Amino acid sequence: MRLKLNLDLENEILPIQYRKSIISFIKLSLLEYNEQYYKKFYNNRDTTIKPYTFSVFFCNPKFIEDRIIIENKRLELNLSIADYETSIILYNALNHQKNKKFSLDKNSWTIKNIGVSLDKQISSEKITIKFMSPLVVRSHFKDKDYYYSFNYEEFKDMLKINIRHQLKITDIKEDLVNSFDIEAIKAKKVIVKFYEKKIETSTGIFKISGDKQLLKYLYDAGMGSKRSSGFGMFQII
Repeated sequence: MRLKLNLDLENEILPIQYRKSIISFIKLSLLEYNEQYYKKFYNNRDTTIKPYTFSVFFCNPKFIEDRIIIENKRLELNLSIADYETSIILYNALNHQKNKKFSLDKNSWTIKNIGVSLDKQISSEKITIKFMSPLVVRSHFKDKDYYYSFNYEEFKDMLKINIRHQLKITDIKEDLVNSFDIEAIKAKKVIVKFYEKKIETSTGIFKISGDKQLLKYLYDAGMGSKRSSGFGMFQII
């Protein structure tokens, strides 16, 4: 299931690290609506694999140092959720926040409406996609994280490792990842500041191929690392 939330801002200034605010908003919504789900996803220092991702769309934003100027004072929050139960919980939790102010640093937002899109079926083993939020490919070695954009030699292999990890909460066989492939069509590297780190990511248009069940899960849950922090969401074009 995909949710589209239209949010109205109190003023036109949004922190450059708006993902932190979105995460806090989802946490608050779950905590107030269903504490059991909050503890399931966020009671372990955010290390739990989550079956969803999100992206944010701004209309004609201006990026100035540590802030974003959004003249129309509106933003669109898109969530994609892989399983029905979590979809219903998140929808109800966010709907419970409708018309309530959520405070930000020197700003606030309010949900005006929530739209719902039903699951999209994937009928081909090859699809062309466009990322709605940057793709993060990460490896962890000796307590240090390394990030790979699409032009790294290790990119595909590391992405497959990331995908195998995210499949641990599913019944999908990890062997299906062996035949997965990704090809950059019109891609670019983007450096994203996330908390205290600068992360090298990829965005743009790609072709991916593999088992239809695997592609469907990646479409619903997002692809790669840090998906529940607003990375790896894509649309089919």
